[in-house]
Amino acid sequence: MKTSLLFGIHCHQPIDNFDWVIFDAIEKSYKPFFETLENFPQFKCSVHFSGSLLEFIEKNDLELFNLMKKLSDQIEFFSGGFYEPVLASIPSKDRIAQIKKLNRYIKKHFNQTPKGLWLTERVWDNSIIKDIKTCGIEYVMVDDYHIKTSGLEVDTINGYFLTEEGGEKIGLFPINQSLRYAIPFYSLEDTNKLINDMHNESGKNAAIIFDDGEKFGIWPNTYETVYEKKWLEDFFTQTLEDKNIEVQTFKEYYSSNKPLALTYLQTVSYFEMGEWSLKADDTLKLEQMLNENEDNLKFLRGGTWKNFFTKYQESNWIHKRVLELSAKQIENNNYKEALYKAQCNDVLWHGVFGGIYLPNLRDNAYKYIIECEKLLDNKKERLDIDLNGYDEYKFITDEILTIISTKQGGQIFELDLVKNNYNLQNTLTRYKESYHENIEIEDESKKQSDNLKTIHDNTLKVSQEISLDYDWYLKKSAIDHVVPSGISVEQFASNRFKELADFTNQAFKVKKSSKKQ
Repeated sequence: MKTSLLFGIHCHQPIDNFDWVIFDAIEKSYKPFFETLENFPQFKCSVHFSGSLLEFIEKNDLELFNLMKKLSDQIEFFSGGFYEPVLASIPSKDRIAQIKKLNRYIKKHFNQTPKGLWLTERVWDNSIIKDIKTCGIEYVMVDDYHIKTSGLEVDTINGYFLTEEGGEKIGLFPINQSLRYAIPFYSLEDTNKLINDMHNESGKNAAIIFDDGEKFGIWPNTYETVYEKKWLEDFFTQTLEDKNIEVQTFKEYYSSNKPLALTYLQTVSYFEMGEWSLKADDTLKLEQMLNENEDNLKFLRGGTWKNFFTKYQESNWIHKRVLELSAKQIENNNYKEALYKAQCNDVLWHGVFGGIYLPNLRDNAYKYIIECEKLLDNKKERLDIDLNGYDEYKFITDEILTIISTKQGGQIFELDLVKNNYNLQNTLTRYKESYHENIEIEDESKKQSDNLKTIHDNTLKVSQEISLDYDWYLKKSAIDHVVPSGISVEQFASNRFKELADFTNQAFKVKKSSKKQ
């Protein structure tokens, strides 16, 4: 029996990312990938592009966009949230609206009705099943790690599974981690061996790979390997010539093969995401446990994706501001578009990729939050925005939007220039990260492996020893400090001073004054 190769790429750029970054991705990754694919009409693959990236390509590179349309007969287009939200992190009505928006776009431009869905960051939660079924989706992409941690006893994960919630059934295609780490980083010989090792005489098996399209040209050193040295071209050739491999789309495989089993997943993402969402010290403990025995992987999960809201207070604030605005949603297309754009996932987390640490991503999120605020009629509110049990006070004029927290020392949490769509208070607290423990001094003499490194294998290197400072309180504005006299600016900036009072991060009570101001 043959092994079915199910090959897919996922492509996305953060909402309103720098134009030069997207153009660079087009020239080094997206366009050469499809130009190479065009030369292999027998090679079928699946593709997911976030809606905002498709719109950018349609507007700015019609040559690439038309090439994608031309190849639609050999491509299966996957849907997802139009502006790439983590589906489990947004309300049901927004979830459905975003998926249907991308469905309509794909139908209009590529004449396909998507049956598959790319799950942003592979964040799975059973709560999404009913909504994605409502949108006509029949199967989604997860990781093989999702299946391994489900408690299901399986020798191989070379096919798709089924799960259900309230009788609503959905297919689960688990991405093979070995292939995810191999393509396009390993040699063609090693990659082909991995695919063929999945062959089993007892049944028709699937080698499943669906991963970032940016791996093909944008990730470090990949353009030279994938295109200049023709790794991708040779991979397509070798795969099509291998009599033990049959290249299929996910739709073809799903319609002609039975599931391996029924399973129930935990709330989970890929393993690395679970690591990143933990506090630094816990991440180090998790890594130690895994290093002691790799067989423990099945029982180790790290945190859930939503842990980023407790790890980074700035992430939680952006997320809860968007939830607040979703609850106030009005029948206004401009409002809804701004709301959906603010739900883009990239700004809310941090791992190998930038996320919450990138100020431009935070600026972009606040830009659309403020756009929504301008379309509402509220001028003064008292409400618990960040859902921590303490009230915030919001004051809005035509010029300034101010939000004050009662929990964090009466700080000004948000200070927006309304007409400029700009939050002056877009700061980030200095957090300890697990990788700070593994910073290395650069050593050019170390021998490199023949196989190209994946981005997950890169080490943070510096040219000389550095000292890192962390904050013990949230860094916003209007903070009261009582400190000894004589401390220097350097001591204050690095938090190397003694705090003599407890105003900085303690809860304040609001009292109404009877005095006229």
